[in-house]
Amino acid sequence: MLDIITLTVGGRPMPHVSCTLEAGAEQAARTGGFDVAWNGPGLPCREDEACTVEINGALWLTGYVRDVNASHDDSTRMYSVAIASRTVDATECSIDHPEGSLENCTLKDIAGAFDTAGIGVDVMIDTAKKALHQIVPGETLFSTLERDARAAGALIYDTPQGRLKIIEGPEGRHQGGLVLGVNIKRASSTLSGRFNYSEVKVRGQSSVGVTGAATRPEAEARGTADRKRTLIIYHEGELTSDRAKKRAGWEARRAAGRAKTASITVPGLRDAGGTIWSPNFLVPVRDAWIGLSQDMIIASVSLTQDANGGGTEAVLTVKDPRALGGDNPRGESAEGWDAPEDEPTFRED
Repeated sequence: MLDIITLTVGGRPMPHVSCTLEAGAEQAARTGGFDVAWNGPGLPCREDEACTVEINGALWLTGYVRDVNASHDDSTRMYSVAIASRTVDATECSIDHPEGSLENCTLKDIAGAFDTAGIGVDVMIDTAKKALHQIVPGETLFSTLERDARAAGALIYDTPQGRLKIIEGPEGRHQGGLVLGVNIKRASSTLSGRFNYSEVKVRGQSSVGVTGAATRPEAEARGTADRKRTLIIYHEGELTSDRAKKRAGWEARRAAGRAKTASITVPGLRDAGGTIWSPNFLVPVRDAWIGLSQDMIIASVSLTQDANGGGTEAVLTVKDPRALGGDNPRGESAEGWDAPEDEPTFRED
């Protein structure tokens, strides 16, 4: 299938000679960059115009023009257009709420109350009600949601419609796989000890009770370091046993995955079943040269197309699924690719 990437700005198709599209499971807003073929008067578009990106007619991004860059010499001119999802406003604009607080609320309630810009938030998880959610003056929607999403072990990223999505664990699975000698054009990997910890401890405070578990609650999760390397995290807001253990396990797995990644380049934009490569999807990886033989999760994708001979390809950044909230892949990868698996413990005294 020959994929055609179409940029439309203000209802006008915008011809281009090359482009790069970026999306990630740890990014609130997908982005794109286009080298525009323009020989009309003035500039091809202006900043903040509404735009969409489609791949063979399927919506990939809904957002705005961020930057319009122009340059020329005495005979030629060049234009590049950068775009971003509508959700960029959730990361750059302050919440404009009359009270700045909400009582007895779930994460879904918080999203509905503080989405004052009307971006839209799809909350795919259920959370317990908290007594009070107080925003920090000037804080963004993403920032206030991310605190509670992090406590719940969930990810926040955007959708093709330009809405935020909050989800726990992988969203799906790609067909086929990434296999050395079959569809892997290039690959590189990094195994670093920078974020290896022997244990991750989460501490905080509960407003209910006078025991040690209420006044000095602490959960601990094992990490991947062999030597003593402790990371202590203070939990914002009310801390219960369940929240503490979930946060500790999440932070331990996330830390292990931060510096253990692989970048894999494949031809085209789609998997074996014809689905466009997407973040937070599982994919089997078999590449003995970088020591991988297991399911991995796509942390980010970079889709490129170049009409000047560069072709079309996808660059996939993959991690152990546990680094983004998934399950143990139980593969046969080389030692070092693993992430923590033991159940976190909670101190009751």
